[in-house]
This record gives sequence, C-alpha cells and structure tokens, in this order.
Amino acid sequence: MLYHIFLMIHILGLIGWGGLTTGAYYMMVIENEATVKMLTAYRRLVIIEVISLIAMAISGLYMWIKIGMPNWVYPAFALAPILAVGEFYHYRFTFSDKFLEKMRYLSVFYTIIALFLIYDMIFKPQL
Repeated sequence: MLYHIFLMIHILGLIGWGGLTTGAYYMMVIENEATVKMLTAYRRLVIIEVISLIAMAISGLYMWIKIGMPNWVYPAFALAPILAVGEFYHYRFTFSDKFLEKMRYLSVFYTIIALFLIYDMIFKPQL
C-alpha cells in the first residue's frame, strides 16, 4: 500500500516536473513574448517544478529500496544532481531579458534527459 502511495507521488512529481513549465514556456514561445509579469508567474512554476523533482527523488529512493535496489535505477540517481543544476539555471533564467533564447538550449537538454529517463524506466536495461 505504501509503495503505491509513493508510486503515485512519483508519477505526480513527473507531471509537476515536466508538465507545468513546459506548457507555460511554449505559450511564451508561441506569443514570442516573455514579459516581467509572465516571468514572475513562470518563476513560481519553476519552484513547484523543483519541489516535484525533490518529491520524485525521495519517492524513487523509497521504491528503489522496496523493489530490491535493481541496477537499472542508477542512471536516474546519477542524473538527479545534473537536473538540480539545470533547475538552478532554469530559475536564474527567469530574471533574464533573454529568457526565451536561453531556455531554448535548456529545453533541448531537458528533452534529452526526459527521453533517457523514460527509456530507462520503461525498458529497464541491465548495466
């Protein structure tokens, strides 16, 4: 039962990490505008994103221990600090006049990381 609660936290964390700011970012890209008011609101979403990332790490750690510590989880744990650094820059970019330009590169980085994590969690490659 507790495992399923942590699994739900993990899945909701994934949505919070990858979904909230993605939608807001693409709205700004479509409008080709990132006003101070938009970036202030976006900054709040980035904070929720960081909290979601932390929730994913904690719930993932619990589930990893519960299922016997398989080695296919190591890449996800190795990427956690890299994602934390990415989130630091993500937050910092919200104070920049060139937000959309800087986020273009960070968005590609996040897409590559997300695709790798999805591959890792679905196919569970043995190391």
